[in-house]
Amino acid sequence: MSLLIKDGNCFNCNQTSYDTNLTIQNISHSTLQNVEITNRPFQVSTGILSLLAILYGFISMLAVIGNSLVIIVILKDKKMQSITNIFIANLALADVLIGVFSIPFQFQAALLQRWVVPYFLCPVAPFIKNLTVCVSVFTLTVIAIDRYIAVMHPLKAGLQMKVAAFWLANIWLFGILSSLPNLVFFGVIEVPDLPFKNQTKPFCAHAYPSKTFMSTHVFYLFFVQYLLPLLVISYTYFRIVFKIWGTKPPGQHLDSQESARTRNRKKVVKMLILVVCLFVVCWMPLHIYQVLSQTYPTINNYENIHIIWFCSNWLAMSNSCYNPFVYGLLNCKFKREYQKLFSYVTCCKQSTSEDRDLVDYSDISAGSARRIQMYGTQVSSFKNGSFRRECNGRLISLKRVSGNTAQL
Repeated sequence: MSLLIKDGNCFNCNQTSYDTNLTIQNISHSTLQNVEITNRPFQVSTGILSLLAILYGFISMLAVIGNSLVIIVILKDKKMQSITNIFIANLALADVLIGVFSIPFQFQAALLQRWVVPYFLCPVAPFIKNLTVCVSVFTLTVIAIDRYIAVMHPLKAGLQMKVAAFWLANIWLFGILSSLPNLVFFGVIEVPDLPFKNQTKPFCAHAYPSKTFMSTHVFYLFFVQYLLPLLVISYTYFRIVFKIWGTKPPGQHLDSQESARTRNRKKVVKMLILVVCLFVVCWMPLHIYQVLSQTYPTINNYENIHIIWFCSNWLAMSNSCYNPFVYGLLNCKFKREYQKLFSYVTCCKQSTSEDRDLVDYSDISAGSARRIQMYGTQVSSFKNGSFRRECNGRLISLKRVSGNTAQL
């Protein structure tokens, strides 16, 4: 295939031959002066497009399934509904929208090199893409600020649920306002259907009022979606890391409760820093390309620029499917809830038979209990004639029935 269109820019479109056939549909004006069209031929093999289609489809599926699980885990268990986890659920919702709206449309456009879905979705897809990116990075920024206050000023009250709801509403509102130009200035145009002469095909492209307006919007998005949040997040987490991992003053000893709180903070901060690092790494190449394409437009004439763009765009979109794995690997609570969702039936069957066979109930008396070994898990607490242990992510209660016996 010899025609390539990306981010609303059409490559290898013969403007001289087909200028009279290009029309804008579903947008407020019909000018084409700002649709970027060049006559440099770019050859995109069917094999590459097929590979990209598979890759885009794969990350779309992972993004929807993985982040839906994150939302379900947080909503179904009130113990999981901390302020930080509420923001994580908001981040997951944004990634689900990317998986549903943004990734599939780019995938079909890359594969078919034409716009085959309903025309009204042409401005909706880039609008949702920019909206969800704004929501994601703003959410990460608010989480970083919340963690900063909790660690650096522990005596101050952290974000309450009403305040968190206020921030969530403003995050989405600011994201909508930042993305409105995509909703207004994108539409379906007719481009040359090469190599067929005098034939055109529909494709989704932008038609900004002026080149300056387009460049301003690109630089604005780079600033609010990437540079400014990166500076704020870097500063807050640098201070947090220095605080909780830094050298303690001589003679200062933490009690067991404070030590446990510090360990928990370290785990949470590690997880959040990894989430931020993934966001920065995944989105950096695409942001660099977008800035360079406005500063040095001639880069769009480079022979392999289309491959660079496709790879950069795929890497950015793939960020939406990594976070659920990070939560499961680095957060024991999310890991336990994942296990409940995936292995509940198996866990129930195994724990019922194995615990009944291997627990020595003769050690349990009416008022006390010795330490009991169960598959390498030690139970050392016994209260009110019962004790609890965790098996495969599920809490198992054993209760006293008589003076010296107990059953599940």
